[in-house]
Amino acid sequence: MDNRQALDARQLHGSIDFIGLRAHATSVGLIQLCAELMRAGVLDGPAIQRIKDAIQREISVSNPRSMAREDFERTLKERLDAIFPKVGEPQDRTDLGPASELGAALNLKP
Repeated sequence: MDNRQALDARQLHGSIDFIGLRAHATSVGLIQLCAELMRAGVLDGPAIQRIKDAIQREISVSNPRSMAREDFERTLKERLDAIFPKVGEPQDRTDLGPASELGAALNLKP
């Protein structure tokens, strides 16, 4: 992430934090909205990737210092890929990742 993206991410982080949009329900709603917009043909693979990139930038602003930045960003990308709609063949484009894939990305046991 370059300096401008980091600055933009910090400003957006402050705004979102100020209005309290850190709830799980908001995240679930966003994921469902993405799936619905893909199903309707409004969003494509690059759009979903840009959404995940924006989320990754926001979360990277609060990178825990106990983890190397590269490891943190790689793990974060894997976790985002596990929960957002899969991009692929048209018939597969609205599928969400299975819970087992999310558990694996979070290093949880089934």
